[in-house]
Amino acid sequence: MNDNIFTRLLDALGMAALEHIQNKSFRVLSARSGWLTYLFHDSSADTVKHPDELDYLGNFLVDAIAFWHDGKSGKLDSGIWSQVMPTGEICWFEASAHNIDDRKILILKLYGAEFTEAQMREQAAKDNLLAFENLFRTEKDLEKYSSILEAEVNRLTADLRERVKELNCLYAISRLMGDKIVSLDKLYKDVVNLIPSGFQYPDMVGARLTIDNNIYTTPNWRVTPYMIADTITVSDREIGRLEVCYTEEGAESAAGLFLPEEQSLIEAISERLGKVVTRYSAQQNLQRSYEVLNKTFEDTVLAFGTILEIKDRYTAGHQIRVARIAEAIAREMDLTDEQVRITRIAGTIHDIGKIYVPADILSRPGRLSDLEFEIIKTHSQYGHDILKTIDFPWPIARIVLEHHEKLDGSGYPNRLKGDEILLYTRILTVADVVEAMASHRPYRATLGIDQALQEISNNRGKLYDPDVVDACVRLFMQKGFELEE
Repeated sequence: MNDNIFTRLLDALGMAALEHIQNKSFRVLSARSGWLTYLFHDSSADTVKHPDELDYLGNFLVDAIAFWHDGKSGKLDSGIWSQVMPTGEICWFEASAHNIDDRKILILKLYGAEFTEAQMREQAAKDNLLAFENLFRTEKDLEKYSSILEAEVNRLTADLRERVKELNCLYAISRLMGDKIVSLDKLYKDVVNLIPSGFQYPDMVGARLTIDNNIYTTPNWRVTPYMIADTITVSDREIGRLEVCYTEEGAESAAGLFLPEEQSLIEAISERLGKVVTRYSAQQNLQRSYEVLNKTFEDTVLAFGTILEIKDRYTAGHQIRVARIAEAIAREMDLTDEQVRITRIAGTIHDIGKIYVPADILSRPGRLSDLEFEIIKTHSQYGHDILKTIDFPWPIARIVLEHHEKLDGSGYPNRLKGDEILLYTRILTVADVVEAMASHRPYRATLGIDQALQEISNNRGKLYDPDVVDACVRLFMQKGFELEE
C-alpha cells in the first residue's frame, strides 16, 4: 500500500486514516485535517490515543481492537454517531476498521453539522465507505499491474543502458581514429584500454590486440575460457586478432552473457583497425559500423518509449508525434545534426514517467480533479528518475524533467525561468503543446492545429521561447508541415 497516494486520495474523500499500533495508540496516516483535533486533542503529534470520554467511538474501538486481534480479514462498520463540537455544533461521523495487508487501519468520515441523522442514513455514508473499499481494490490491482510494467521498464532500461555503453565506446574509438594519427602504437594502446567500457561488466573484462608482431593488452588481461574474438584483415589477409574475455574467477556465472551487440562492437573495431593499417594517417570514420550500432540504439530508445502502449495508446503515439514535430522545429532553427538528434530522442521518451500514473487517470473521459492532476504532474520527475540511471552522452534525463517548465516560471516541477531551461526543452515544450491540442484525446475531441498555433503565438515570449514559436508557426503556415495520424 503506497501511503503517499493512499492518504492523498483519502483526504480528497474527506476521510482521516489512523493505524493502530498498540493498546490505545494510533499513528496518523492522513493529512491532519482541522476537524481531527476535536476528536483527538493531541492530533498534531505523530501518534494519538483514542479519548475515553467519547463514548460511542471509545466503545467502537474496543470492538475494533478485538476484531484486529482476531486476525479477521475485511472490515468492521460502526454505524453513524453525532458529536457536540466545542463550537456547539453537532457533527456526524462514521468509522470503520480494516485489516489491510496485516495493517490495522481506522477510517473516520466527517459529514458536518448540516446533515440530519435520517439524511445520513439515506445517502452518503455507505457510498463513501464503499468508495474507499473500491479505492483499495483498485490500488491492489494497480500494484500487481505496476509490477509487470516495472519489470518491463527495468528490462528495457537495462537494454538501453547497454546500447549507450556500446555507442559511447564506439564513439570514443571513432574519435581516436578520426583524429590525426601520430603513432599507430599509441592508437593501439588507447583502443585496447577503451574496449572494456562498451561491455556489460567492464570491471571483469580484459582485452588483447595482436597486430604488427606486437601485443597490446589491458592491465588485467589473462587467458580464460570465456572469450569472444575477431580477426583483423587487410585485402583478405589476416594481420591481427582482437580478443575480449571475462577475467575474474567465478566468471562462469557470466559465461554466455556476451551480447550480440558486443560481438558486433568487436567486429566494427576490428574492421576499422584494418582500414587504419592500410591507410595510416588517412582520415576515415566508422560511419557504416557506427550506423549499424546507432540504429540498434535508436530502435531500443523507440521500444523503450512505446512501452506506454501497454497502459495508454494515446500517450505512446503522442510521444512519437511530439518527437517528429520537435525534430522539424530544430531543423527549421538551423540546429546541428547532433542537436536535432538529441531533441528527437528526448521527444521519443519524454512521457515515460507516465507508466507510474494509474491507467484510469490517464484515459479518463472527463475532467480530472485537482488531486488527479497533481498525480499526473509527477510523471516528469518519475521519467527523470528512470533515465538518470542511463549514461547518455546528452542531457536526456534533464530535458524530460524540464518539459513542462515555462519561461515565466509558472511550469513544474521546479518553476524554472527563461535560460534556466535548456533550448532542447523549450523546443520540446512547444511541440508537446501543439500535438496535445491538435490531436484527439479520450476526454475531448481535437481542438485543431489553428487553435494550437494560436495558443503558442498568444503566449510567445511569456510561456514559450519566441524563436521556437516562430519556427513552429513557419513550419505549419508556410512550409506545409502536417501532423500524422
